[in-house]
Amino acid sequence: MNGKWTKENFEKHHAKNPQIYRMFCHYTFKAAEVRKYYSAKSVFHRVRWETQIVERNSDYKIDDGWISHYARKFMQDFPQHEGFFELRVRRNTYHDEPNLISAQGKFI
Repeated sequence: MNGKWTKENFEKHHAKNPQIYRMFCHYTFKAAEVRKYYSAKSVFHRVRWETQIVERNSDYKIDDGWISHYARKFMQDFPQHEGFFELRVRRNTYHDEPNLISAQGKFI
């Protein structure tokens, strides 16, 4: 599958911007202290707040297309938090997972 948010492009993005993942992990661990499940998008927006508001001079532009990659990477790197983020697989996915079909026979 071709596109901007491929796994290969994520690896390049992550290599150039490792501090984003460090912040993502930091805020995810904070959320995990008080929640059994949480939203990767909410964590991502917290990272965005830090990079765009608190740091004021930051040039980071963090695209929502990376959220699912960060969520999957976090749960892969920290298996004790597997299931902390709800994952969805689309009909056309950039991830290596097989397409999942719901009990009603529809793609999720």
